Amino acid sequence: MTLRQAQGAIVKIVQLYPQELGVTGDRGNVRALETRLERAGIPVEVVHVGIGDATPADADVVILGNGPLSAMRIVADDLRARRDELSAAIDAGVAVLAVGAGAELLSDGVALLDGEVLDGLGILPLRVERTRERRVGYVIADTVHGRLIGFEDHASEWALGEGAEVYGTVVAGKGSFPRGAGSGETIRVRNVFATNVQGPVLPLNPQLSDEILRIAAERRGHSYRAGAEHDALNALAAGARKAIEDRVGDEVFTYMKV
Repeated sequence: MTLRQAQGAIVKIVQLYPQELGVTGDRGNVRALETRLERAGIPVEVVHVGIGDATPADADVVILGNGPLSAMRIVADDLRARRDELSAAIDAGVAVLAVGAGAELLSDGVALLDGEVLDGLGILPLRVERTRERRVGYVIADTVHGRLIGFEDHASEWALGEGAEVYGTVVAGKGSFPRGAGSGETIRVRNVFATNVQGPVLPLNPQLSDEILRIAAERRGHSYRAGAEHDALNALAAGARKAIEDRVGDEVFTYMKV
């Protein structure tokens, strides 16, 4: 396959704490964005930022991944020190994908089972309560960009505050928060997407990848669109998505079936 020649300004993807918050395929999320940009002929750079590293001032996408409570505690102080930089980046239109623990660290706080509250950055208008029930299994949610499909594995429930836009309505699985008579999964606040969908989420959901990339590319003067160069990637995703939908049907369950 011949890719369109890359030209113009570089789109920069920053992954925060890939060692600590990268346990559920978060490098796969980064790679999905990187590959789709490359196939669109748009130059891209990926920067991994660890504890104590400088935060790039020119990020276009920030990925904050998932990890256990122990990892959240390890990175919490370093992330709080970056709050002003991260908040300013969001105000400037930078796209953010925060998965699981990463989303919870951006919240107003996480109430733990022992009564302790782990303070978040207060960037996202939501509060998190850890629960004794673990929500494990495939999850499917209807969104404005098509069906969001993946895997959930978390023991928490989100309470949304003002400004949190519900991104997905759950049709199979449990989801992250109550919504009417059902439940919701994933929120959007400006260009920040916070989710508990794993898998990793972006390779399975090209439509969400493309929305994030549209935002990022526009910041650098590019007009991003998926084309024939993306057909093979989309076909792989479609096959995996169909397998999940066929397996789940309309059934809602709380454990992984084998």
